[in-house]
Amino acid sequence: MNQKKETKGEMERRIKSAVLFVPKTRDTKSIYFDDKGLRITITDDYAVISTGAHSHVFDKLTLSGISRPYMYAEHFVDIALNNDCKVKDAKGETVYSYSKLFELLKAKEEKLEYNLAWYVDLWLMNIFSPLYSIAETEVASFMVYEEYLHNIARQVATLEEKTEDVTNLQFVDKVITLMKKYIEGISETVIFPKKTDEERMQQEIDALQQVAIEKDIMNESDGDGK
Repeated sequence: MNQKKETKGEMERRIKSAVLFVPKTRDTKSIYFDDKGLRITITDDYAVISTGAHSHVFDKLTLSGISRPYMYAEHFVDIALNNDCKVKDAKGETVYSYSKLFELLKAKEEKLEYNLAWYVDLWLMNIFSPLYSIAETEVASFMVYEEYLHNIARQVATLEEKTEDVTNLQFVDKVITLMKKYIEGISETVIFPKKTDEERMQQEIDALQQVAIEKDIMNESDGDGK
């Protein structure tokens, strides 16, 4: 069934009632890294960093001036677009490659672009890693709690009064000390049962086989329903 095309008035009402609306502009630039599942889009007012199931949207301007996430994301996109990091995928289509970008930048004698891209890569890892850690399992609940305590320890170590200079290694030692203090009294339980590499690999194979079986069943059901 063909979907009825929206009228101009209907589109305007949807835009006005949208929870979030990021319009493209003439100067919008965007890049999608096929091997990372990562898209970064820069508009005149926003930087949008997305994976398959989430998006971070950063305003260009904040109360303190230009947004650092916006600025670094824009620089990263410019670096990627200015370097030939395209490859052919399994279907023979041309796509952008995150890994090739870093290979190209690392091979250059001038390391400014590589250093900036590497710094952004660390930041992306830091913001993506905890996104889906929340769950009902004992492992997940502890990992969320541990990350919470770690963030508290970092904040305390950062904001507490400094009567002497603090080095990077002293800062890390302080965070570790605070973490140990925060977990005092927590009952010790096993969250990762022992598992050999062979057992782990077999578990992954079994999971893939189960997915394949479920997919076949769904395809057969769709065929019966036609």
